[in-house]
Amino acid sequence: MRRPPGDRVPRFATRPLLPVAVTLLAGVCLLAGCGGDGGGGGGGGSPDRAAAQKKPTAGKPSENPDPGDFNGDGHDDFATVVTSTTKDGGRTVETLVVAYGSPDGLAPASAGRTSPGKADTYFTSLLRTDLDGDGFTDLVAGRGEADTRLETYALFGGARGLGRAVALDLPDGFRPLAAADFDGDGSVDLIDGGHGGRGTNSETGPGSAGLLLHGPFDRAGTPKRQATIDISQGGYATPSSATTGDFDADGRAEVVFTYDFDAEEDESAPESLHTVGYYEGDEDGLVRDSARETAIGAAVDTFDGPRTPAAGDADGDGIDDLLLPTRLQVAPADMPAEGGALTILYGAKSGLGSGRTKSVIEGKDGAKRRIDFGTSPAVGDVNGDGKPDVVVNTPNFRRHDGKVTLLPGGPRGVPSADGEQTVDADTDGLPGTPNPHRWNEFHYQPPLLDVDGDDHADAVVFGPLYEKRKGAFLVLRGADDGFDAKRTQLLTPEELGVPLRLR
Repeated sequence: MRRPPGDRVPRFATRPLLPVAVTLLAGVCLLAGCGGDGGGGGGGGSPDRAAAQKKPTAGKPSENPDPGDFNGDGHDDFATVVTSTTKDGGRTVETLVVAYGSPDGLAPASAGRTSPGKADTYFTSLLRTDLDGDGFTDLVAGRGEADTRLETYALFGGARGLGRAVALDLPDGFRPLAAADFDGDGSVDLIDGGHGGRGTNSETGPGSAGLLLHGPFDRAGTPKRQATIDISQGGYATPSSATTGDFDADGRAEVVFTYDFDAEEDESAPESLHTVGYYEGDEDGLVRDSARETAIGAAVDTFDGPRTPAAGDADGDGIDDLLLPTRLQVAPADMPAEGGALTILYGAKSGLGSGRTKSVIEGKDGAKRRIDFGTSPAVGDVNGDGKPDVVVNTPNFRRHDGKVTLLPGGPRGVPSADGEQTVDADTDGLPGTPNPHRWNEFHYQPPLLDVDGDDHADAVVFGPLYEKRKGAFLVLRGADDGFDAKRTQLLTPEELGVPLRLR
């Protein structure tokens, strides 16, 4: 199976981990943090390195496990995919890395790594969810090789962290795109949005229908039942992203699909094509609600394809909201100038966007933003005042140097540009040495995590050219005044067990 267009990563990069007879993943092993209690197990790597590794603090299960915390110890854990090159520089290798939280921040001594087994393999976007309902958050992902089928794997959470990667007994080619409770029975369900489509790749032919697997799942990955969901728009395009949330508080999750295709000069394109699909959860599957799609599409559509939404409770009313990175026209219609914004459609019991008036967050006092402002939005309480804050990226700020912006929650409970804070590679107090020639790609990786358990959300940034091209993870610690640059934790990939080699 070919890697889908747009799913490739740079030679040196990281990607966040977001969601079966059990077979140990051939050639793939979690190298640290495993134990016999259902948490992860150890082995592999150099003898000196293995001897230095420690298990994360033992936690306990929860009726509603925190998706950020794999071992239930009250400290969120960071997971990402690091892409590096082989020693000879001839091939790329992806390694899944998990660093466990502690009172001092991320603990490199307990970091776990899942090696790909072979070069030129890749992981799909990764999902945090309690797949088996044991009270611990698990990690679910697809893994594929060039021109071969995709397989789904799970690393099950436990008191001592994630276990070894196991291949789940799911239908061939299943692509884990989203995890949520869509039928309201209290168990997690998994969505595969289908594959291919003429609008995605002219060589693939018609797109395939997707699958909705209803939980509960056992540890082999066997679902309670499954249903076919044809969301391929007549076989023309299959979803490139899926964002889930319970936007009407009815106990059943909704899902927003985005479709990335170029149909402007394609005579075979259906007239009813849409770049956004909105579906309500239902006992038997998913039910499309096209009335919600217009407002969402208007916010995320661009000439380069739709931007990816996110979900979170941005106003603190207990109902999920939809966060939409947006391009705004800021000049007369016959001129190409644009600006960036973040649009928030608020959830309500009467349905998404039917309650509180939407927010369109631009610069303070209406100042215009870069068009890439607002990407990767996430919700968390960074300043510890009990009001949700939103953090976004501006990846192309200053010659791809990147910038992170904190939009604090205001008196009415909604985030705004008032009192915003920005952090970039030149911010005073940050540790480490950025690349003086820019291209530091300073942007955080969702979700926001409380890695030190102090009730302030933290953001993890990866700088590929930091430390003279060795790379660095910077944990921006939340504090009462926002991100505290002087308390930022710096870890190199090598400290987490992934020595990187750059051409």
